[in-house]
Amino acid sequence: MTDTADGAARPSHDDLQYDRIGEDYELSKELPLTRFVERPSVLGLLADVRGKRVLDLACGTGVYSRHARRLGAERVLGVDISPKMIEACRAAEERAPLGVEYAVHDASELPRLGTFDVLLAAYLFNYADSPGALERMARACARNLRAGGSLRAFVAHPGFDFGRPLPERYGFSFEREPDPAHEGRIRVTAHTDPRVSFSAYLPPAGVFEEAFTAAGFRDCAWRAVQPSVEGELEHGPAYWDDFRANPPWTVFHCLKCAEAGAG
Repeated sequence: MTDTADGAARPSHDDLQYDRIGEDYELSKELPLTRFVERPSVLGLLADVRGKRVLDLACGTGVYSRHARRLGAERVLGVDISPKMIEACRAAEERAPLGVEYAVHDASELPRLGTFDVLLAAYLFNYADSPGALERMARACARNLRAGGSLRAFVAHPGFDFGRPLPERYGFSFEREPDPAHEGRIRVTAHTDPRVSFSAYLPPAGVFEEAFTAAGFRDCAWRAVQPSVEGELEHGPAYWDDFRANPPWTVFHCLKCAEAGAG
């Protein structure tokens, strides 16, 4: 995001980078780090959604929105800033109707779309280029969760160390990307054919916790992610040593307090 002179957040060029990536992004879902870490981890975040209302922010092509519905969620709304991603979501819904709704919105300026029990955000918060941008996202999340509702985020690990083993063997590159305007900018490349690259940010863990506490959340916590049993069986335990030495991803979760913090 970028800030205008009036202090409001406006989409930057990079906010619509997934319009440029298009359908090539879907190829990354078959890479080892996605198949055996991301997918089982995110599905684990959806394990208890039966009968609940789920908001999937930064839904991309709607993979996890559809999973939430298949797992018995009462209502699922997928939201993404990219019109092309939402077009892909709606096309998938037309091919195999599940009753999932989709909408184009900027997560930093998200209006109240409903009152949800669970808010899923895979990678969303790594597009916040400043503590202020992250807090705006947190407040937008709070506007759409009921009191006691659960925010569950899959994010790039804030403690990722570029001096330790990197995740190339699992199909992804993480590189520092110099940006005089913003700290912690990185370039993530999925080793697909063709390769897919996008920019993101690595806010420190404390910045996450401060932003969500200020927005009206409590019990902020982090949870490590692990390769699935299937990943261990297919590649062997030693294959995942670099991942365990320097995990590129983790889970951040918290609960919404009262409405007062969601302004």
